[in-house]
Amino acid sequence: MKLEQIQLVHFRNHTTLTFGPYEGINLLYGPNGSGKTSILEGIHYCALSKGFINTYDSECLGRDKSFFLLKGTFSSDCKRITEVKVIYDRQRGKELTVNEQSIAVFSTHIGCIPCITFSPADISIVSGSPAERRRFLDNAICQTDPVYLAALLKYRRILQQRNSLLSIMKENRRHCETIDILSEQMVEQAAAVVAARMRFIRELNPGIVEYHGLLSYGEEPFMTYRCSFPADETCSSQDRLAVSFREWLKEKRHEEISRGLTLAGPHRDEVLFFLNGKDLKRYASQGQKRSFLIALKLSLHGYFRKKIDEQPICLFDDLFSELDAKRIDALISMLEPFGQTIITTTENRFGTAVSSVDILELTT
Repeated sequence: MKLEQIQLVHFRNHTTLTFGPYEGINLLYGPNGSGKTSILEGIHYCALSKGFINTYDSECLGRDKSFFLLKGTFSSDCKRITEVKVIYDRQRGKELTVNEQSIAVFSTHIGCIPCITFSPADISIVSGSPAERRRFLDNAICQTDPVYLAALLKYRRILQQRNSLLSIMKENRRHCETIDILSEQMVEQAAAVVAARMRFIRELNPGIVEYHGLLSYGEEPFMTYRCSFPADETCSSQDRLAVSFREWLKEKRHEEISRGLTLAGPHRDEVLFFLNGKDLKRYASQGQKRSFLIALKLSLHGYFRKKIDEQPICLFDDLFSELDAKRIDALISMLEPFGQTIITTTENRFGTAVSSVDILELTT
């Protein structure tokens, strides 16, 4: 996948800007506050209907503006053109159009324009709460597996219904038949979600080891999945996971009713990162965490390519920060076969290995 051109109108600090990146590695450089990250965010909006920074759509509006407009033209590896338009208006909300067709359900657009992102805030994936790591898994798998996306959305909907009913049953223990129906529906979707997550981790681990080895020597990274209900975490059999979860729900039924809450499932599972057998979150330095995070993100490229036979667009914000010259050179070498990559930085200092774009020339 390749971005041919994107236009931003009233988006954050850009009144009007048009950007047409080159193939290969693009270095978008300029001073802090000049709007480099906003360009990446605009591309992400076109790809996934939202920004990669966790903000409300209204926060992306230019100062004193009532709407923003994003128009992106993309070409696939087989030269198929996709034109995306995102409009957000304070009164009407957000509208998504793909090839002049209005998209009512935004989730149906996920995976059409695969992309991988990196930003300094992503350190929360390795240092933050379990929800951050689950979000990382979901964002990656949803772009490559529509069956997983459907199961995840169904699970979330059933979970919300089940929690509402459990809250009612906490005060009035009726509706037993309804809770049984919801529990069985939830088991089916939960097993599908957990099985896919386990497969994803198993397939991603070799890439993490490969890329981490090119950035840091003598360290062994590893990622694993921990279920919130008793399960064989080395086996991703959907049927066996369903049996385990169903039995757990029966055993914990009274406790869940007393607390008015679903106490286990994919929404409570954990992803664990290790370096040389030790918990990365607890024992690794900031430099080690950042190297692991970069390897984690780079390993997604091969995973995407294998699953959908399409090179994803890579949007890397401030990727080279805190890295020495040797690691920067290693990173550039790794990225050369990746297809189109757009990296933001404050300085143009990487010579002929990349195509450099001065953001100040785009905004003048």
